[in-house]
Amino acid sequence: MNPCHVLVTRPDGQQQMLVDRLEQDGFHVSHLPALVIEPLALSAHAEDCLVHLDRYHVVVLISRNAADIALSRLRVHWPDWPASVHWLAVGDATAQVLQAAGLQAERPEQGFNSEALLAMPLLQDLAGRRVLLLRGEGGREVLAPAIRERAEALDEIALYRRTCNAGFTWPSAPVQAVMATSQQGWECIAAQVPRDCCVIAGSARIAALIAADGYTVRAAASPHDDDMCAALHAWCAENR
Repeated sequence: MNPCHVLVTRPDGQQQMLVDRLEQDGFHVSHLPALVIEPLALSAHAEDCLVHLDRYHVVVLISRNAADIALSRLRVHWPDWPASVHWLAVGDATAQVLQAAGLQAERPEQGFNSEALLAMPLLQDLAGRRVLLLRGEGGREVLAPAIRERAEALDEIALYRRTCNAGFTWPSAPVQAVMATSQQGWECIAAQVPRDCCVIAGSARIAALIAADGYTVRAAASPHDDDMCAALHAWCAENR
């Protein structure tokens, strides 16, 4: 058994595949969510966007949370998906949610962020076309302004908000590595993380912020399971 104790901080319901994989690799794993996902009530305008989904050329989903909540809301209005709509997901996890619902989703081959989405062919020629952006409340303001410049119209719907988990308490047992897949998640737990704990960050951007706080950090290529595990294994190999 690998003596390394790893803390996974994904929201409830999104951690199990990563936890299982780490345990299969021999790590001792704990899970404590840094964030709580809270669905938001929709405005009349937002409901109208969902009812008239077929007027959009592209629907962009910025996270797995957005895909889960959007599909539950859309099924009320669309027992059969409109054939004219193109679906664009930020990464594998989001695309898998759409594909499980019978939708053909495109995603970046790498990057899994706003910049990678903006480079996708679907978002290049948008003259005379409408785009629907489904996302969480807050976050980086990169995607929407760029799409708005390219498209005839952009509608945005904030489907959920992320709040700090008030019940998060650092484990009493020593933890050698903690996984932080978002800036907001890190900010929620940073005050409790011991300085001798390595942080496996979900991107180079997040890693730079954590390093600036004075922590030992290893940047994963993306927040997806494969890349987070690879970064953890690399850190462990260097610190045996």
